[in-house]
Amino acid sequence: MLEFVRALPVREAANALRLSPGTVHRLIQGYWPSDPRKIVQAWSAHKARAGRIASSWFLRRIRAGGWVSHAGKCWTAPGLATRTGELLAVARAEDGALLAQTLELPAERLQLQSEAAHGH
Repeated sequence: MLEFVRALPVREAANALRLSPGTVHRLIQGYWPSDPRKIVQAWSAHKARAGRIASSWFLRRIRAGGWVSHAGKCWTAPGLATRTGELLAVARAEDGALLAQTLELPAERLQLQSEAAHGH
């Protein structure tokens, strides 16, 4: 992520990550907050939006609780519980993460987390 923010103008990196320019400037200067969750989530969301796909897309139905079954595991992302019953297109990204694209408009791209990350 540091390579990414250092390679772009501060405002462009801030827009891409949906963070404030001040936060991006502090990251470039080497400051890392004591609670980095917002920054880690912003980076994950950016990778999901801009992620390159390394596999074919598969349709998966969102189960109760916002879970999607794929490759023998359960996967989720924030907000999926409100979409129970809808279909998602899912694919493996080059880094091994699972990306999902909603089929309902407005379409949204999400990076899914496996059950191990959520204790499901």
